Amino acid sequence: MKRVMIIGGAGGMGRWFARFFKANGADVIIVDRSERTGDIAAEIGVSYRNADILKDTLDEICDVDVLLLSVPIDLTVRAIERVGPKMRRGSLIMDVTSVKRAPVESMARYTAEEVEILGTHPLFGPSARSMEGQTIIFVPERVNRLYRWVYEVFERNGAKIEILSAEEHDRLMSVLQGLSHFLLITLGVTLKELNFDVDDARRFMSPMYEILIDFAGRILNQDPRLYALIQRNFEMDKIHRTCIGVANRLYELIVSSDIEGFIAEMQAAKAHFDTERAMRESDAVIEAKIALERTRKR
Repeated sequence: MKRVMIIGGAGGMGRWFARFFKANGADVIIVDRSERTGDIAAEIGVSYRNADILKDTLDEICDVDVLLLSVPIDLTVRAIERVGPKMRRGSLIMDVTSVKRAPVESMARYTAEEVEILGTHPLFGPSARSMEGQTIIFVPERVNRLYRWVYEVFERNGAKIEILSAEEHDRLMSVLQGLSHFLLITLGVTLKELNFDVDDARRFMSPMYEILIDFAGRILNQDPRLYALIQRNFEMDKIHRTCIGVANRLYELIVSSDIEGFIAEMQAAKAHFDTERAMRESDAVIEAKIALERTRKR
């Protein structure tokens, strides 16, 4: 039986992975400074240690096979500095942070050569019902038997595993995650600034607009500190400046009544997309939304 320790195990993702590894036969211990750590451990059915990883000594690290770090982005490197040197040879350290370059570099710096290293980024949150169909990025740095065990556990549970380097991950996610979050949060804040009554307006929304509004609400319902840190920790400066520059350029075309210029911008962007696929995929989502509404009315 593999012994898995989860630092930050009382948090949302920490709890999710505690349940996941326990369900897959691991002996799990969660570590967290939260006063609720004991209650959460009892609820999940795992052991625990109430401790602050940045202050307290954790001798138990020497006895674990897999150490999973599920702590805020801005604390991840400091946590690795604390736990990395304590890990025994032949064990594996992994993180679930939304950025990858700094954590992976730190895990390599602060662990012995014989310690396996796996950076991961689950592209789902703690509300996910299971691993089935979920995408998770793997950034393998040093791999051996424990890496193969983790990979097989995730694969057996239906995960869609994609392998990237840390640099590739951060470049892609700065757009796919960072820019998408930025736009949806901007939409939500704008609706607030306009004092727009979202709930009252729902009866006038087509399924497409309601889906868009719901995704903005979904993001706003998440941990705001995490989302702020994502905006700061990706290489977002160029992306922010480009996005705001495009918005200003389109605005200038509109206020100057340059309809042809606006059309040209849309046509140029369209050429960058597989719009036929986008229509097929979005039509399927809209039809699913309509079917859900029919079910509710029955």
